[in-house]
Amino acid sequence: MFLAMSLLTVALSAQYTLYKEVNGIQFYTQWSHEKWWSKKSAEVLLVKVINTSDSAASFTLGLEFFKNILLVEESPEATYCIKAHKKLKPRLSGMVFKPVKKRNEFDAFELTGLEIEKVSACPK
Repeated sequence: MFLAMSLLTVALSAQYTLYKEVNGIQFYTQWSHEKWWSKKSAEVLLVKVINTSDSAASFTLGLEFFKNILLVEESPEATYCIKAHKKLKPRLSGMVFKPVKKRNEFDAFELTGLEIEKVSACPK
């Protein structure tokens, strides 16, 4: 029982930071562990997306990692779709970025792409 409460407390205390808002689409980031229940697992960057607009949107998203302003690693961009007034959770939508290098081997990251296109509906 204590272990379950401890895990729940850790999960609920995790905080996302607003990275950027583009055309009513908010991008939040948070560092976590690949296996949220294991502090020994690799660190990953989670990206949560919230659509505050009245229409669905398609967007591209990638990630670049920097050390001393130099690009050291990047992920390919992927396309996602979000319905109006909905949220995409990172682990369910695939927006979990696991760098090859350890987190202390770079000092900054940047979300790339972020090209937003309003669409009538998201494909199923």
